[in-house]
Amino acid sequence: MEEKGKNLEHTLREQIERKGYDLIEIEQHSLRKGLKMILFIDHDNGIGIDDCVSVSKAAEVIIDEFIDPESYELEVSSPGLDRKLIKKEDYDRFIGKTIKIKLKDKLNDRKNFKGLLTDRRGDLVILEDDQVFEIPMDKIDICRIVPQFN
Repeated sequence: MEEKGKNLEHTLREQIERKGYDLIEIEQHSLRKGLKMILFIDHDNGIGIDDCVSVSKAAEVIIDEFIDPESYELEVSSPGLDRKLIKKEDYDRFIGKTIKIKLKDKLNDRKNFKGLLTDRRGDLVILEDDQVFEIPMDKIDICRIVPQFN
């Protein structure tokens, strides 16, 4: 079943990228009568309702090949203002933004960091608050953008 899930994710990613979008993440939640899948998509020009509808229709065709159509719910969404940063390219794209990082284990007696994303060098995320921190990406549990409202 795990192999089937990887094939589904690969096929979805391929199709969504072919349509010009980035598949940021797939969340899965168990429901009483099956599974809820949430696809988070992004695009350089942002995401609107029409984008979500278009991706949803394309994704349903693919998912139906892998999962009984009656046993899942599908939701397609933008990653939101407080989007997660997952891939190296995400960090590169959002240099100059304020981010929040929660680590798997402590670094300098801290698990939580908030500051300006100033760079990414290889597998290190460079974050600056009152000092500069070099945080290995494999130590990050979750990283999110902190929305700034002016």
